[in-house]
Amino acid sequence: MRIPFFPVLAAAVAALEAAAAPFEVRLPDEPKPWEKNAAEELEHYLALCLGENQLTVDGQGGVVFHVGDTAFARKKLASDGGAALRDEEWCVRSFGRDVVLAGGGTRGTLYAVYHFLEDDCGVRWWMDGDEDVPPARPLAFAAFKRRGKPFFACRNIYRFSKSDPRTAVRNRLNDNGDSPIPAELGGAFTYGPPYLAHTWEMYLPFEKHGKDHPEWYALVDGRRTGGQHVAQMCLTCPGLTDVFSRRLEEFIAQGEAEAAAKGLPAPRIYDISMNDNIRFCQCEACAAETAKYGHSGRQLRFVNAIAERAAAKHPDLLFSTFAYYYSEPPPSNGVRAADNVVVRLCNTRQNMAAGIFDADNRFMHDQVLAWSKFTRNLFVWDYGVTYGKGKGSPFPNEPYIFEKFRFYADNGVTGFLVEHEDPECADMYELKYRLECQAMEDPYQDPRPLIKDFLTRFYGAAADKVWKARRLLDRLRREKGAFVSWFPTTGEFNFMTDEDLETFERIFNEAAAAVKGDAKREERVERAYASIRRLTDFRRKFGAKHPPEKGVSDKPFFDFPARSGNWAFYDAANVDYVKDPDLGDPLEGGETVVRFKADGDELYKLPFELGVYDLANRRTVAAKGWEKPLGTGYAWYNLGRVTLPERSFLAYVTRKWTAQLPISLPGMNGNTFEVKALVKFTGPMFFEGSAGPNEIRVARLAYVEPCD
Repeated sequence: MRIPFFPVLAAAVAALEAAAAPFEVRLPDEPKPWEKNAAEELEHYLALCLGENQLTVDGQGGVVFHVGDTAFARKKLASDGGAALRDEEWCVRSFGRDVVLAGGGTRGTLYAVYHFLEDDCGVRWWMDGDEDVPPARPLAFAAFKRRGKPFFACRNIYRFSKSDPRTAVRNRLNDNGDSPIPAELGGAFTYGPPYLAHTWEMYLPFEKHGKDHPEWYALVDGRRTGGQHVAQMCLTCPGLTDVFSRRLEEFIAQGEAEAAAKGLPAPRIYDISMNDNIRFCQCEACAAETAKYGHSGRQLRFVNAIAERAAAKHPDLLFSTFAYYYSEPPPSNGVRAADNVVVRLCNTRQNMAAGIFDADNRFMHDQVLAWSKFTRNLFVWDYGVTYGKGKGSPFPNEPYIFEKFRFYADNGVTGFLVEHEDPECADMYELKYRLECQAMEDPYQDPRPLIKDFLTRFYGAAADKVWKARRLLDRLRREKGAFVSWFPTTGEFNFMTDEDLETFERIFNEAAAAVKGDAKREERVERAYASIRRLTDFRRKFGAKHPPEKGVSDKPFFDFPARSGNWAFYDAANVDYVKDPDLGDPLEGGETVVRFKADGDELYKLPFELGVYDLANRRTVAAKGWEKPLGTGYAWYNLGRVTLPERSFLAYVTRKWTAQLPISLPGMNGNTFEVKALVKFTGPMFFEGSAGPNEIRVARLAYVEPCD
């Protein structure tokens, strides 16, 4: 009990109170779920940071934290001349020993607490379940007077389907891919149903409506077809915008009801974007609109019509669509996005390892500049990892992350989704995730202290070795002008010689030795090496030329048998690996081959095609078709002499391209080879009167040194 009539005694009592409880947390009388959670987070981490030690602010103990919209916070911030806190804006402000941690909207208070814990107490949240809290010590702070607000309106890193939303919010992201952010974490800048991308098929599934309304779907190669990975919609179909508008109203009602049931703000944005394929409608009306307005113009006319109708009932909502693959270039003849339409420009052509100002990334650079003139709401859909058979490949883009986000900020981009899946295998995942989160919040800060802080705290005594390896990787890439695509081939990493890989091996062995006995950091160093180790292991397994072999070549050749597992498939229903007793010992089941179920698609029918494609320049280098099989068993199908691209390429089989060999080795790029595939056909589709299933089986692909 305080005795105000005796100042000396009152001071003594206050000192005892401070010694017993170094801080107190106060909430509003009726706190919101996110305010309660912010207070719990503050108490938990501040207790860890302090231990039995003392906390002072501006030289005073007995610190009181006012978390959220408390009466004290409202009064003090108003009298301090501060404007009302906007959505997501946060404030850390002290008044003597009283500290206000408050913010606007549902997440601002959380951001205030997390900024205090991170910036002032030194807490870090690297990844789900992996945090770094400094050892307990006394904390003495000067007076606080800070406000901030994340720069970009939409900040979303898609990690994996069940990623912890707490990690996202602690790092000031306001969406979390497919993992919803609950009310206690402030909810999200989220998409309403049906989904956040590739939604045309979800509005009107082809399997459900294609029979009764084929006119809704794309005319491709003379027939109406649809499906997420099959074809698009017929955007000029009379009445289709009416059908979409009715479905959109149903989704909006569903989204608002679901949000209300969870105590969350209603979704602010709904997606109306193309299916995930490149087979657009070829009907006469669509072709005429495309000729006049471009692919993106045709799409925007369709989406604008739906969005403008929805605006009458929902003036505060946004509606997003894609500029993706064939619709990446901006529209023509006066078409632009309606004011409530978001255009999401997809960065599919980038050199993943280079900066936005690199010549290889000129296309995306110019597209951002161009699209900023055609929409007031420009988002970017970016990629932070590699996919396909190149999943988890090494690409040193961390020096260029802030440069890219700064460029986007300077040129009107207001939102992001970055696909950054697979934490267990992606290259330098934790560092890149940390930098992406920080760049989305403030692209103008200096990234060098962030990188140094991460390396020192994450790798400890191995930090210098790990960074030495990353600098070397970047230097080698720049010196060779290497291009790393988002679906890379092994040949895109031929800028590293075998001697370079041995150097990396030595560096990481030294790094591992530096943290020996520290189990957590030993594992972190191994993950930092994992992407380069995969390449090293691959080279050691497949790098040697095969000696001359009867029936294949009398010259050495690079051999890629199907059993090696190096093929990449893009049609899971119709392409797989099987054992074939026609190859090898039947008692052992035969060798593994790639099998195409040829009834699955018209493009598996004859002519059979073998080709080589230049990934960096997006062009076919060589292709050849066979109108009939060369025999009833396995036979070598020879594409002939091909000068392989100097950067990146893949070989493909069948006209559908659903099985690709994205593999090359040092000594292949830029040189000339005969390209051959060992193939067998079965079934009446290929041999009249024969029995058995209609199948194409590919056993080997060889790059043979041609004879003079």
